[in-house]
Amino acid sequence: MVYLIAVLVTALDQFIKWMVSTHMQVNTAIPIWPHVLDLYYVQNQGAAFSILLNQRGLLVVVALVVIVAIVYVDRRYARGERQLQVALGLLLGGAVGNLIDRIFRGYVIDYIYVQIIHYPVFNLADSCIVLSILYLIYRAWRRRSESEETPRE
Repeated sequence: MVYLIAVLVTALDQFIKWMVSTHMQVNTAIPIWPHVLDLYYVQNQGAAFSILLNQRGLLVVVALVVIVAIVYVDRRYARGERQLQVALGLLLGGAVGNLIDRIFRGYVIDYIYVQIIHYPVFNLADSCIVLSILYLIYRAWRRRSESEETPRE
């Protein structure tokens, strides 16, 4: 299940990036919901919030380490854990989607701009990464709370 989700996320992410890059000019926007949400084509040479600008090699290595870690966690801990498998699939798909951009383009294509809050431009891969990390944090917090409530003998 992890790998199927990852393939679907990666394929959809790459398709949207291809559509944006072939039908829009860099740094142009198309209002989706005026004053709220734009399709805004940006080439991001860094990581989230444009940190680590022009550190392509480092970002590729980090992505590869994350991918290996996801495969390890899936094989070691996720069997029979459907929610964990979904989260790992989203995380893997997001990591691979952005890794493909970094390797073949030298930058990541971002295209979603929430204008109403001036949030940095992001993409589907970023969204999948954030959602999966939020779930994993919640899962860890919940498990910790449950273990603290369990009486010790």
